[in-house]
Amino acid sequence: MEIVGRKIGRHEIVEEIGEGGMARVYKAFDPEINRSVAVKILKEEHCVDKEHISRFLKEGKAAGALTHPNIVTIYDVGSLDGAPYIMMELLQGRNLGDALREGQKFSHIAIIELAMQLAGGLDYAHSKGVVHRDIKPDNIMLGDQDSGIKIADFGIARMEDAAVSEHTQAGMMLGTPRYMSPEQASGLAIDGRSDLFTVGVILYEMVTGQKAFGAQSMPTLMMQIVQKDPVPIRQISVDVPVGLQKIIAKLLKKKPEKRFQSGHELYDALARELAALKDTEEEQRGYLPLQIKWTAIMAAIVAVTMAISSMIIIRAQSDALTRQAIDSGVALSRFIAVQLAIPVLGEDWVTLNSLVRDASSRKSFSYLVVSDHTGIVRSATDAAQVGSLWEKSSTGRLIYTHNDVVVTALQGGQGEVFNFNLPVLFNETVVGEVNIGLDTHALDVALATTQRMMIILALAIVLAVSVVIYIFNKRTAKNLLLVTRAVQSFGAGQLETRISKLRSDEFGDLFSVFNAMADNIEPRVDAGGTAGEPPVEAPKLDISGITQGAVEDNTIVWGSDNAQD
Repeated sequence: MEIVGRKIGRHEIVEEIGEGGMARVYKAFDPEINRSVAVKILKEEHCVDKEHISRFLKEGKAAGALTHPNIVTIYDVGSLDGAPYIMMELLQGRNLGDALREGQKFSHIAIIELAMQLAGGLDYAHSKGVVHRDIKPDNIMLGDQDSGIKIADFGIARMEDAAVSEHTQAGMMLGTPRYMSPEQASGLAIDGRSDLFTVGVILYEMVTGQKAFGAQSMPTLMMQIVQKDPVPIRQISVDVPVGLQKIIAKLLKKKPEKRFQSGHELYDALARELAALKDTEEEQRGYLPLQIKWTAIMAAIVAVTMAISSMIIIRAQSDALTRQAIDSGVALSRFIAVQLAIPVLGEDWVTLNSLVRDASSRKSFSYLVVSDHTGIVRSATDAAQVGSLWEKSSTGRLIYTHNDVVVTALQGGQGEVFNFNLPVLFNETVVGEVNIGLDTHALDVALATTQRMMIILALAIVLAVSVVIYIFNKRTAKNLLLVTRAVQSFGAGQLETRISKLRSDEFGDLFSVFNAMADNIEPRVDAGGTAGEPPVEAPKLDISGITQGAVEDNTIVWGSDNAQD
């Protein structure tokens, strides 16, 4: 029947956008809310089969009960002229199956993040009693980074609620053959752990670019799924992180009880691996040999410590020299003020000038200015100032004051000048004022010398520490490299590998532990077993009732001639 152009409620079917083994998918549009949806309608030839109709409607009922960011949202389930339909959200983009067939490569981080979304969506579905049973790349819709993936097509999902479920007959197998779990391929009862096995098959294909089970005939494929482990990932892709390899290997365990027991458990394992992988990538971006990295760190610590210590020492010395200069300046200023008190009081400017010239000849200060009680300069080392009003600088920085002495720092020609201002007293009466300037150039030279010496000392200490740490770290790295190479050799099958080096420290303990481990594993491997547990015997599969032929990745229904098989 013609579907395009017809309406389902407010939705007008616009075009056909896809076709599967059981149904066709159409795009429909709701003009009232301006929303496009996907409508999946069962094909006419399947509408006469009650089993197909039941399975088709079960998809809608199962998925319609699920509301999760990583599961396709179902809006409506109904019938159009006797053909059942399911109305769901319209997804943009392509599915994982298309991406893999086109050879798209995914980073390990992207694979883990996709797997975490799968685990989260399946864990939610399993908690609601829904087992998908047909997880495959074509049923995983790839979204953008914000929307994430969507799990679609619950067409053969099973509700675990006995009141609403239609139990599959014994010996019946539902699903896509290449992505089946062993129990599903054997026609046994399944639960959510079957979906997790399929997740492992998909992840294996994503990290290796190869099918986990690659047989082309149905009997051989079933035999592989039930009895044979896939080729170890490390033999195909050596760059796959070990943690991710272990997670996939656990998902692909033949016995359900040896896999992850829930999507939540799988999610947690993937989250830990993702965090470790991101940390590793950050470290690798700045990879340096151990002896260089630790040496640089220790040298930086010592350098910072020396820089802070030098600053503290120089600051303390600067303060000490400043206090010494102030004390000397105050003593000199007081002495000169006492000597000049009588000439200023008697206005004996000739004697005053004689005393000022005599004092300045000793070059103990930069300048000397003497003013009377009215502020008029009566004598100065700069004769041009005599007779003018003494003006105090407004830009000076106050550095000391005590009783009647005020010391300010003024900017001079070659640096700062300390100006000492104090009154000229006669019998506790102010008769004038003295201003003496002391040059700080000598202080600056002393501080500069200290700074140079501290820099030289700091460099010498940093260099000495760096050399010692480098030698120590190189010896440490040498021992670590020894263990690394021993483990690599042992892992490559050289079971006779042992570490003969003797040390009386933690490295010696590590060498002893490696040797003890090798002694324990070597006889087990030579005997044909594995360390830790005996070989697991895979269940046998009777394939006598399976038709020969090529394997296609389509949803199928199989059953033996005898339902009791």
